[in-house]
Amino acid sequence: MNQDIFDMIYTSTNIKRDMVLKADLCVIGSGAGGSPVAWTAAKQGKRVVVLEAGHFWQPKDFTQLEHEMFPRLYHDSGGRATKDKAVHIHQGKGVGGSTLHNINLCGRVPKKVEAYWREEHTLTGLSEKTLKSTYQEIEKHIRVSRLTESQLNGNNLVFKRGVDALGYKGGYLQHNRHGCAQSGFCELGCPFDAKQNALRSFIAPAVESGAMVLADTWATRLVYQGPKVVGVQATVREPVTGKSLHQVTIHADVFCVSASATGSAALLLRSDIPDPYRLVGSRLFIHPAVAVAGIFRETLNSWSGIPQSYECTEFMDFSHGAAHRVWLLPAFAHPVGASSILSGFGPEHAKYMKDYAHMASFGAVVHDETPGSVRPKGEFGVDIRYWPDVADRKQMVLGLREASRIMLAAGAKKALIPFAKTMELTSIKEIDKRLSALEINKFDLNITAVHPMGTVWMGDEPARSCVSAYGKYHHMDNLFVSDTSLFPSSLGAPPQLTTYTLGLHIGRHIMSML
Repeated sequence: MNQDIFDMIYTSTNIKRDMVLKADLCVIGSGAGGSPVAWTAAKQGKRVVVLEAGHFWQPKDFTQLEHEMFPRLYHDSGGRATKDKAVHIHQGKGVGGSTLHNINLCGRVPKKVEAYWREEHTLTGLSEKTLKSTYQEIEKHIRVSRLTESQLNGNNLVFKRGVDALGYKGGYLQHNRHGCAQSGFCELGCPFDAKQNALRSFIAPAVESGAMVLADTWATRLVYQGPKVVGVQATVREPVTGKSLHQVTIHADVFCVSASATGSAALLLRSDIPDPYRLVGSRLFIHPAVAVAGIFRETLNSWSGIPQSYECTEFMDFSHGAAHRVWLLPAFAHPVGASSILSGFGPEHAKYMKDYAHMASFGAVVHDETPGSVRPKGEFGVDIRYWPDVADRKQMVLGLREASRIMLAAGAKKALIPFAKTMELTSIKEIDKRLSALEINKFDLNITAVHPMGTVWMGDEPARSCVSAYGKYHHMDNLFVSDTSLFPSSLGAPPQLTTYTLGLHIGRHIMSML
């Protein structure tokens, strides 16, 4: 990317005063949903202002140190959680949103999930043909490709070995990376600028076309008169201390909220945007995930290389209400993250960490059907409430069982489930015996989610959905939403590709209004 473009993005260091700006389009959020909207309008010569709560980080800023990068790239320094702290929610911030720290997984909406959306909500304006062709455009634009065996690191190699040994269905994943150094630090930002992320693929060319990006700038309230939004009030904050510095007001013809499934719902609710059926902020889905570790005799160095390149889909049925809704894939962590997840204290914990170079970790991600909720908390925060119901907790147990089976089939000496007292499993018989009647309660083990979805979902009927299939909010004339909020259910697949695709679709519709 051209350094001159970087110099055109504003942050708390070069926003020196309160400002009032006028634009054709204001986009709130610069991730996979908002960036295609901004790019589409900017390249057509429209005046575009993008607000981003996170800082503007360049590749040279990605130090590969957990204690530095988590506070920089994640909301609440990586400590965001549900109100009761039972589920951790990892969400990114920064110019480029969560695409700065994600692992580049790309997948289209599964056909059964798409069919369910259309059956439940019709989605006039987003035909199957339009969705397919827009996917193809995005896949080309962000350089999506399927990984190969040569790109499997130690963790993925043993995962594939276990999947193959059990005869389970598996396959190589698709990513949007180009020129990858395979350093293994994707979730801490790529210092090699190999991610074809929102910053590189959409925000930089939007800025080159004249878009104005204000980083460190938190949208706090939408102001409306009758059926039209007339402005957004925002606060420029110092990125480390959170100290409020300046006030910014944006007046625009059209507004697009793209602040994530938590941030977008919170902003709409905080702004008292008309919501006659009280839908906004409900139906939150998150893909709750649990993990199993394993100790091998061989050295794996699982922190090195591409983190996730192979998947197991043996236990994933995308039908609504299916008996099997678990996506299995490798999921390793760097030392600080691994240390915080592994259970045990003192000598027991130290013993596990001494085996770090011989350790593998597999995750079980649930295609959840439990609806949670989001509400605003104060001027800038979010209140997230979510706990998986009995059916989804059974899916977690299924995931723990099968991840443990794969671990032992791959040759692990033992599989470790990080309950408060670590559960060590050394045989298939033991797995079946100890997990068959297992019930998961709050705080039993670490449950993490990285894919918040829903909360402002699309559909044709205003009484049963929040926005149209064009992203237009049902009860306002010039307000749009473009991010994972749009999904009417859990996706059951990596969300970024679908989010980019819907963003391009929505951006084109907005252009018909400008």
